[in-house]
Amino acid sequence: MVWETSDVRSLRGHGLGSLGWSSGDKDLAFVTEGMLDGTLIATAEGWRRVEQISPGDRVLTFDGGPQTVIAVQSAIVEAGWSGWPRAHWPLVVPDDALGNRGPLRLLPGQPVLLESDLAEDMFGDPFALIPAAALEGWRGIAPAPPMHQETVRLLILPVDEVVYVAGHMLLYCPADNATGLPGFGAAGDRGAARAGYAPLSLASAREFVACLIAEDVGAALRGAAPDGSQAALRALSP
Repeated sequence: MVWETSDVRSLRGHGLGSLGWSSGDKDLAFVTEGMLDGTLIATAEGWRRVEQISPGDRVLTFDGGPQTVIAVQSAIVEAGWSGWPRAHWPLVVPDDALGNRGPLRLLPGQPVLLESDLAEDMFGDPFALIPAAALEGWRGIAPAPPMHQETVRLLILPVDEVVYVAGHMLLYCPADNATGLPGFGAAGDRGAARAGYAPLSLASAREFVACLIAEDVGAALRGAAPDGSQAALRALSP
């Protein structure tokens, strides 16, 4: 598997690196971070699928407003469910589970930004950046077999940012980083946070999500689904 880059200036030293998983066979490698084709991204011109975004386009970010895409990296993985390690299968986020319009598929290492009073209680900040793998089991979020061929894309921005995806979800996009492949690396190995985005370890993220599940269950038992949705009721599903 080879990463391809289209950009408006050179990106140096980029390879599969810590964004991927390898079986040891040079022909079998899998990325665990990035956006799968079909993911809707908010841009200055409206919603676009990630595969329709090119360098020079402007995407809407949470902190920095419209930001110009410096480069788009893409990788094609042809393996199918039988050849893709189950631990790295994409996760399916049901409609409205996290403010998303329609189901959304996330790679397990893709960092997701969540806002919660519980995050402020636990970490002193209402925003928590967590690997998507930690979301499994919450509000019906579960892994699903990948397609025979998957295309994964990274949008490279001038600075580390989170972008609006599929409605109100927020996903991390890396800055152009000449020292190595952009991104945080494998889930659970997040030591090199930059630009104020400090991701939780996978263990801490799972503990946080377990508390969110308990919070949803409590809300469901009280008959008050959070945010006016049915998300709390879904938390009770097996």
